[in-house]
Amino acid sequence: MKKTRFILGSIIAISGSAQALPVYQIPNLASITFYETSGGVNSFTFAVNSTALTTQLPGTLGLSNNDFGGVSTEFYDVYYSNSDGTFNLNGEYLSIEGSYGRESPAGGGLNLAEIALNFSSNPTQYGNIVASFVALGNNAIPSSVGNAIDGNIQTATTMGNTVGQSQKLRVTLGFLPSSGPVPEPSTLLLLSIGAVEITGVRVNLNNWG
Repeated sequence: MKKTRFILGSIIAISGSAQALPVYQIPNLASITFYETSGGVNSFTFAVNSTALTTQLPGTLGLSNNDFGGVSTEFYDVYYSNSDGTFNLNGEYLSIEGSYGRESPAGGGLNLAEIALNFSSNPTQYGNIVASFVALGNNAIPSSVGNAIDGNIQTATTMGNTVGQSQKLRVTLGFLPSSGPVPEPSTLLLLSIGAVEITGVRVNLNNWG
């Protein structure tokens, strides 16, 4: 029996008093690298002011409309955004959207390992907050979204496929304390033991038992 489920939820609310900072205005930020795993770990690096990051691609992603590709039928768009994945040049988050044209038994697409902020004078910082995500189709593994913030480029998300869907797959990450409000000490403790903030989650799993 074919089933469709939507899940909206919030696990941890981050609060703080510091002024939010757009990602592209983070001091000494030189470039941003997206680690994607299609047959191995692939890295795609963009300058802070690159067209890829400062625009969101319209319409359907494909061979002539993408920022980079994975396997065949898998295409990606990356951009600055709000926490819910809406494009915002002054956003405090980074989003990656994807389309993938294979259903189960093939594995799911949008396989994001990490997003890295590369600095001219500081160590690289990986994303540490899952702000929101969209998982679709019968080969999605929503619980894998935490792999995008575990600091390990050998693990990755599996967000599913876009066959027959009007939406795109998506993962949106934050980078505390470099961008966005600085959390209270109690929240920092939660982050240090591996808790994940997930807000505005949407999951649509077809043929999901």
